[in-house]
Amino acid sequence: MAGTEVRRRRPSPSEPQTSDEAKFDQPSASQEPCAARNYGRSKNAYRLPWPVRHFPYYCFYGFWFIFGLLVIRKTNNAISAVRYVKAHGPSVGVDILENSREFDALVRMLDREFMRPPAFLMLNQFALNMTDNFLCNTQSLGVHDRFIFVTLDTVARDAMRKRWPNIRQFHWPTPSLYKPFSFAEGPYQMIYLLRANLAISLIRRGKSFWMMQQDTFWRKNLFDLNYEDDLSYDAIFDQIGIDETSERAEWVNGANWFIRAGNNTLEFFERLSDKLAHWYTPDMGIMIHQCHTWGSVKCAYIPHKVAHSWEWMYTDQQHPPHIIQLDCETDGGSKLMQLGKFGFHFTNRDGTCNEEKVLLARARMANGTVSAGYQRATFPSWGRLQFKAYWYIVDCIIWTPYIGPLLKPYLPLVGYILMITM
Repeated sequence: MAGTEVRRRRPSPSEPQTSDEAKFDQPSASQEPCAARNYGRSKNAYRLPWPVRHFPYYCFYGFWFIFGLLVIRKTNNAISAVRYVKAHGPSVGVDILENSREFDALVRMLDREFMRPPAFLMLNQFALNMTDNFLCNTQSLGVHDRFIFVTLDTVARDAMRKRWPNIRQFHWPTPSLYKPFSFAEGPYQMIYLLRANLAISLIRRGKSFWMMQQDTFWRKNLFDLNYEDDLSYDAIFDQIGIDETSERAEWVNGANWFIRAGNNTLEFFERLSDKLAHWYTPDMGIMIHQCHTWGSVKCAYIPHKVAHSWEWMYTDQQHPPHIIQLDCETDGGSKLMQLGKFGFHFTNRDGTCNEEKVLLARARMANGTVSAGYQRATFPSWGRLQFKAYWYIVDCIIWTPYIGPLLKPYLPLVGYILMITM
């Protein structure tokens, strides 16, 4: 019938098919999918071995497993450090310091023998080698009469009396600091707390002062710049970063700083001490936060051309500073060996000073030829590599528009926590 569609009836499975019907229903070889034709031949021929195919999964889960272990380790370290400070903090409390005969003797010595503010340095027996190295470096600059070493055990006290009898001491035995310790541990926090409480006690007596560290190389005399005479600020700190344009410029380094006695600085250190007693954070992180968020205290910063950190050695080494702090190592022994590789080891085997090495190190700094420069082959230590990585991450965070400037005053407070590998 016209217009009527004729549909071909498909036979049931029980009916036999004609040859034409079988040909119509069976796909030709040219119509067969390529994957179907080659399935049996290619499946095993091109398939990667099982371990290779699952390697990305191993990396993914392995990374998060290690990360989790580091987080657990850091959490345990934080809890242990805070407990350690709470347990031993009273031994370096402000009341105990101020009411002691030793502190009264210290104040009388400052009144009688110091025309200019003193510089305090902390010392236990495990930093004696580093201290000898520092004093060999600085003895020709005529600055030893400004130093007062806070000796924390009798071994350090007696060794200093024998080796450097003309250098003054404030002996404050602290059993919680008798053993060696590393970065971000409980005793490390105790050093910070002792410095803060000593600062409070000195400020209450009207004494301005410097705080310094022995892991610093002096090319020139820092005291010649007379930072103590500038009344435009309450405190002046060294700073980290490459230069004044660095993302971390005006972040306190915490190795060398001057404090002028006054009500503003007294409040500054009272709050610092209170936070150190309860928080797992470095003192420089709290200093950065208070300097950038408080309006009462006036903080200033020593220019990078005068005081720099180890980062200067990984620049083009222009504008050699007066002093450079050489930190980022794990302990005193390894630090001194690392400094020797860079040409900053100045003691002979018999304990005497090698003035020739001191002059050579100063000349290399002046010429920009320190062996640790970025074009040199000297490979950084593990501790320094970690710090370089963390500083890179921090610079990226601070550089972030809008968010970075908001986080800059607060990021150092969680520095210990973010450094999960240390």
